[in-house]
Amino acid sequence: MLNILLCDDDKSILEKVRSLISNLQKNYKIEFNIDMRTCGDFIFKEKHSYDIAIVDVQMPAVNGLEVSERLKQLNPDIIIMILTSYPAYLDSAMKIQVFRYLSKPIDTERFNRNFLEAVDYYRKISKSIIIEKYDEIFTVKTRDILYIENRKHGSLIVTKYKSYETNKKPAEWYEIINQPNCFVQSHKSYIVNLQNVINFDKSSITFQGANENLMEHCISQRKYAEFKKAFFDFAGGIV
Repeated sequence: MLNILLCDDDKSILEKVRSLISNLQKNYKIEFNIDMRTCGDFIFKEKHSYDIAIVDVQMPAVNGLEVSERLKQLNPDIIIMILTSYPAYLDSAMKIQVFRYLSKPIDTERFNRNFLEAVDYYRKISKSIIIEKYDEIFTVKTRDILYIENRKHGSLIVTKYKSYETNKKPAEWYEIINQPNCFVQSHKSYIVNLQNVINFDKSSITFQGANENLMEHCISQRKYAEFKKAFFDFAGGIV
């Protein structure tokens, strides 16, 4: 069973989202425990842990971005979907690694697609790869990978916690990981994990590391437009 938080000061939106999720629950035989809240201040008084949260940005007292930051503290693996009519919040939301951005008024088809993607991602969130180096074997969760860099005799896999020299090329790892919505090419020598991107421009990408952010010049102007489109597709299509 997945624990779902719905947080919006508009009760009609809450009921609409609850109804959509209930229909998906019946159609796909997935069990959800749904907690509905009209204000986000409860999260600083109660220690609730959720698997997926759908949160409005603009709410009285505590806004949705503050709620999302607190939810991440309580469960770093939580999948957060933001409800907003204001794309201007995108930059701030990138920093807390929002999974999808849902526009108001809610489009039923798009909501259903994005929510099922969130459920699917939750199921894959513990996916790992095995890295062999000499006599050592390492297990790495794909969600922790920042980028994969091409090297002369293989590649370098850079994660939030450690880097690994491997004898496989990035293209081989791309096939092994098999998460094309998350892992995209930003440069002829780099494959980037969009799950950990918090900012980018035409010359660099900033990743969220374990203890501090990491900026790398691993994007080319040639790939910029393609990378930007991939990021916004990953983010849910808000531009």
